[in-house]
Amino acid sequence: MSRRKWLLCLLMAAVPPCWSNPMEASDLAASLPSESASDGSTRVWRVGPLRDIKRPSQLAGRLRNGDTVEIDAGLYRNDYAHWRQSNITLRGVGGMANLVSRGLIPNGKAIWIIDGDNVRVENISFSGAAVRHTNGAGIRHQGGRLTLRNTFFHNNEFSILSGKLPNADIDIQDSRFWHQKRPVRHSHGIYIGRARSLTLIGNHFTATDLGHQVKSRALHNVIAYNRIEDVPGGNSSRLIDLSNCGYSLVLGNQMHQASSSENFNAISFGPEGCDDRTGRQKQLFVVHNTFINEAPSGDFVHNFEGGNSRVLVANNLIFGPGKYLVGSGEAKGNLRLPLAAAPDGRWFSFVPDQAIDTAVDLSALEQGRLLPSRMFRPPAGTLLRPTSRRLDVGAAEAP
Repeated sequence: MSRRKWLLCLLMAAVPPCWSNPMEASDLAASLPSESASDGSTRVWRVGPLRDIKRPSQLAGRLRNGDTVEIDAGLYRNDYAHWRQSNITLRGVGGMANLVSRGLIPNGKAIWIIDGDNVRVENISFSGAAVRHTNGAGIRHQGGRLTLRNTFFHNNEFSILSGKLPNADIDIQDSRFWHQKRPVRHSHGIYIGRARSLTLIGNHFTATDLGHQVKSRALHNVIAYNRIEDVPGGNSSRLIDLSNCGYSLVLGNQMHQASSSENFNAISFGPEGCDDRTGRQKQLFVVHNTFINEAPSGDFVHNFEGGNSRVLVANNLIFGPGKYLVGSGEAKGNLRLPLAAAPDGRWFSFVPDQAIDTAVDLSALEQGRLLPSRMFRPPAGTLLRPTSRRLDVGAAEAP
């Protein structure tokens, strides 16, 4: 470019059209701020160690409703943020963005605090969350709808904590919750307070210390196609604790209870009372799950609510001792076999001959919602379940 043309561009505050060399134009684009706008109101912010904005927390006060934050894969240590905006997306790109906390979190709550409505989090890992009162979380949820996809919570005091949020809908899929632990008290793999709904699909919960793998007080729960398991020598309590009932569907899950478990009922319904729930919100359907019980005894489902509730336990495959159902309700189409019948290493994919094509027909119930259509796929996610014939008992379908 001539000196005269360069001076003219400078005086006119011109942008790349003044450049005749394409390489010069791309060099300029690379140096622009990490914010780009697709229209007048929605913006995409790009964050990463090699970008102008290095850390996600730098954007917490700058976002507008509807913005998206793309976080380059990598390690972000002690980077805490409070997101108050609605209709935002926070996602890792190029791999997982790892938010790692070391020491006590200054805000006293979580790595991320989320207050907004309709917030989506994708491809992000949260680990090491701890606070002085020992209830530090990867995410403290204080808003409305929250959607998580391909997230990973490990070695926190809690993964997600939410309180009394009557307008909250929490939808979590294809995510992992491993090794939540508190120093002196029990933890929970996930703890959902009095939300409007909780949906868990295709997730992996394991090795929660002393507490429940899944604990929910939501009015409506769908817990489907997950793997919920302890580890050898593990000390978790219940696999699923529906503390105050709620209309609940537990469908197609792979579940494991260790011999050293702190609590021998795998699924509890209403252990803390359901007096403020409607008749519809006192219904539980536990269908087409596979349960490995290494404990010396146990109850697969314990209904604490009694005759005021409707509980159906059907088409479940159980290896090991115990009862299908304690408390009022109906159990049918279930199959129990000795623990030794489940081969090591293939606990959840194994379908014994007795289970093939023997499921009772539930198609007329709950508008067909009790029929499994998918199966858990490790490490997290789901795949289609074949449905070309009569369904098999349990969470898997024989090839």
